Amino acid sequence: MLFKDINKRFTEIVAGYMAEGWYINTATQRGSQGEISKIDLTDGKEIIRVLIDTFTDYEAGARFYNNLEGIQIIVGKPEADDRLRPNNQNDWVTIWNNALKIIHEERFYQVGRENRCGSKFYGTREEAIKAQMLQNARWNNRHERFGSQKTTAMSEAAKSIVLSFVKRQPRCKSVRLSDIEEVYSTLSRNHDGTLVKHYFVKAKGNTYKLH
Repeated sequence: MLFKDINKRFTEIVAGYMAEGWYINTATQRGSQGEISKIDLTDGKEIIRVLIDTFTDYEAGARFYNNLEGIQIIVGKPEADDRLRPNNQNDWVTIWNNALKIIHEERFYQVGRENRCGSKFYGTREEAIKAQMLQNARWNNRHERFGSQKTTAMSEAAKSIVLSFVKRQPRCKSVRLSDIEEVYSTLSRNHDGTLVKHYFVKAKGNTYKLH
């Protein structure tokens, strides 16, 4: 499933309510709370919101996959408020997305990484977990094949070279050459197998990454 399919499902849900006689309540749609989109509908007596937004599915203790992400469609009723009235063109009352009483919810989990064009594929929670476990297994295989991060200490002369850099760091103007404990480099591989090298300096118990 692609994002266009989620758009179609969002449209289907809204169209279903409108087929039952609900229509758009425009005034309450002002402003944004960071959602992808929303439509407020009314039957003349009450208001509901059809919301499409991103989500993160946190699961404590998950060992074989990371937090899951995706897009959700929610149909919900706003909190009771005597000031919130359908068809009020001067309505200043905010309907808070995180306080909706959920009537209906559908979640579409991101499966795998986005492609080179930036498109993402969505599916069930089980499909997302399976994809992440496969990705992690591949990464672990590469990590074992290429070896762990390698650290190499630099010569004493490197301390003099990096002294000016250290002095530019916050609260380090008074650092002297004798305060620099070590300069070292790390060599590791990205998930795609490419080599990455970084340089670090340790002074007065703090470690700084050289840019």
